Amino acid sequence: MCDIFISFKHTDENGNVTEDSVIAEDLYKMLTAKGYKAFFSNKSLEGTGNPKFKKEIDDALDKAKIMIVVLTKAEYATSRWVNYEWDTYYGDFLSGVRNEIFMYTYTKNFSVNELPRTLRNLQNFSAEDGAEELLKYIRSVLPVETQTRYKLKDNSAITFEDIKDAVNLDHCVFEGMEHVSPEECWRWFKLNPDIYCFIEDTQTQKIVAYTNTAPITEECYDKIKSGKFLTTNITENMILSFEMPYLYSLYFFSVVIHPQHQNTQLFFMLVSALVEKFIGLTARDVYIKRMIADAVTPNGEKFCKLFGMNKITESTHSSSLYEVQMIPPQFKKISKKVKELYDCYQAVYDEMPDLFTE
Repeated sequence: MCDIFISFKHTDENGNVTEDSVIAEDLYKMLTAKGYKAFFSNKSLEGTGNPKFKKEIDDALDKAKIMIVVLTKAEYATSRWVNYEWDTYYGDFLSGVRNEIFMYTYTKNFSVNELPRTLRNLQNFSAEDGAEELLKYIRSVLPVETQTRYKLKDNSAITFEDIKDAVNLDHCVFEGMEHVSPEECWRWFKLNPDIYCFIEDTQTQKIVAYTNTAPITEECYDKIKSGKFLTTNITENMILSFEMPYLYSLYFFSVVIHPQHQNTQLFFMLVSALVEKFIGLTARDVYIKRMIADAVTPNGEKFCKLFGMNKITESTHSSSLYEVQMIPPQFKKISKKVKELYDCYQAVYDEMPDLFTE
């Protein structure tokens, strides 16, 4: 996890460490000392083999909110990795993957007019003047307290108290609706610890956001698809575990964020955690073949449309049913992490199409 990506050229054409590397390391030390999670390749990629190098960089680019490009020579901006990093970050904004862009140059010894046009138009800070002015901008975009405040919890880290918090959150968000009891949710969790992803507010130790996605029996799936079946009617024997290699049908129960904590950071934390889980399951030959959701709130409907789910019917309880084919993949690549899942599923399908054909 990183909040700030520091891009710089590490060595020059003779293999010597650049001044950029020294400046970038000083910047990294300052930011981490102030509580920020910064990606600085000399530290962040220690012990990483070459085959994983690009993947680690891509993951960090996907998660970083801020990009800082450190340069002491204009030509370094077009060097292989520096160019790749800032161009990828900026490209995500142009393609709509990012809603906002916070990219800055941090330069020394040359005029920014020598830079490529994209970098030339960014807010520039002089390394000769120190990092205080840059830090002011970072604080305005990314207050430290918001970065250390939330913690992801899943699998063995989840407690019954967390489950109770999530049910209380349901009562807050889905006011006036029936809800499953904490005891029933706990039984579901014991059957399959992979169904929940929680986010805890470290200041209050309360769960403020979560997703619940559970593999269910084909009979249960078809009942939900009819539009006449309520989540509260799902019983323990309808929830499956991921014990064996299989093609599972998934019910996306909910994505819930407390009204006082509504922000895109928590939403994408949940989505990334969920997608990571799906990717991890492929190592056990476990795949999600299709997914259905009962969108009872505007936010739920928004997520379904964002992910590329198709509306299939109206329910008898004033909601909309959405469905998507997961393999072969028909969902939208809304982030690099989701694209990774898409590419993984597509590759498996291309290799063994008969396995996924009923």
